[in-house]
Amino acid sequence: MDIFQKVGDCYTKFNLAHTSKSTANMKAADRFFKKIVLTSQESRSLDNASFRGGSLVHLIVQEVLTKKITLDEALFSPDVQRLVDSYTPFNEKDSIKFQFIYRFAKPQAQNHLDNIKEVEDIYGKQKWVAEEQKTLWTPPVQTYWLMYIDLVSKKVLGDFKNKFGTVSNKPLKQDLKKKKKDKVTDNRIGDWVYTHQRIEKRPYFSDVMQVSLYKKAVKVPPFLSYATATERKLFTEHNCDELKEENLTKALNVLKIYEIAWQKKLEAADGDVKKLAWLCVPDFSDMKKKGWGWDNVPDEFIERFKSYYV
Repeated sequence: MDIFQKVGDCYTKFNLAHTSKSTANMKAADRFFKKIVLTSQESRSLDNASFRGGSLVHLIVQEVLTKKITLDEALFSPDVQRLVDSYTPFNEKDSIKFQFIYRFAKPQAQNHLDNIKEVEDIYGKQKWVAEEQKTLWTPPVQTYWLMYIDLVSKKVLGDFKNKFGTVSNKPLKQDLKKKKKDKVTDNRIGDWVYTHQRIEKRPYFSDVMQVSLYKKAVKVPPFLSYATATERKLFTEHNCDELKEENLTKALNVLKIYEIAWQKKLEAADGDVKKLAWLCVPDFSDMKKKGWGWDNVPDEFIERFKSYYV
């Protein structure tokens, strides 16, 4: 048994039970806000169109692969419809973006499925399991990593990455002398226009760190499936140096560094929330501007956060 298979006091003094790749990747101030200031329920409530859309496309693809149903059947499955119907947008732009994501969910999911066909060309036909839960200890990190892997088989594991478009307000020019019908296209809803994004030629390092953690836990090679509604890209150890064994090891070491940096702050604060706050001072201008990451946060939460400092 590993010496660190008991969560360290520095974590338990703040009622923190585990970590994850997404948590370790947060800026210290954001992590303090979401993991200390807010309750877990409040933190989960900070949804937006991209987060919900990612869950939506993931679920559609997973339903096709694990339940052996068609893409059309998956789009209208009870679980998918519940995910769509339960979403509450935080403003008009967010609502429009989610409508676009749902509109383009079928071609985006199909692009992931086409990537999976490529995976099976390499590794053979697979029996897939979705959202498999795993835990992993990586000393000297004094807590365990909790993960839910998008897709796992006996030979390979994978993570889906969705790149959604941008939404902008672009009213149509109306000729008052001529009565013209509003232009209707797939990329327009009223005055809002959706612009598809391109997929990069290399995977994001953050995503490489994520699958490096998965590989350490499951011991099979990983792949990354990137998709928009208009294009796709599959990264495997066969076409991507970042996913080779030695580079995955390096990526995991960087992820551990991020977590240990947070762990050092917990140790220094020694259970004192006020001390921890001052080790995680936020950029108040980001909150004031209500930019991405803060635009969906209620004022009540922001004021509570500020109260730790003023």
